[in-house]
Amino acid sequence: MRSDYAHLILLDLVIYETHRSGYDPVKNVQDFWDKYPLSTIQDYIVVLHPDTSDKENLKVNPQLSEFSVELLRVLIAYLMIHMTQLDLGKVSISIGVNKEAIDTSKAISDFFNRISPSNTNS
Repeated sequence: MRSDYAHLILLDLVIYETHRSGYDPVKNVQDFWDKYPLSTIQDYIVVLHPDTSDKENLKVNPQLSEFSVELLRVLIAYLMIHMTQLDLGKVSISIGVNKEAIDTSKAISDFFNRISPSNTNS
């Protein structure tokens, strides 16, 4: 496998880890906010965008820009919900949209757990 695709595997593993025994989403949230203050998150999102100083090679992706703004907005919203102790139960998220991706990741995770009984991810 080419090393320049290794980061893509890491992103896949984040989805698969949700199926591990002992997966703790609360710990992940706590670890994230302990590690990344809002200013750092904003800085990283800016860095992910194409270099706007090179006008010849500028390839502005409006979908990436919109997603970046929405990602920052939702992270801030989740932080504010926590800080003001709002009831997150009021948030209605359609699970149907993500169910297929979650089911697929579960099937892949189960497959790898079956072929590798000594897998440390289980």
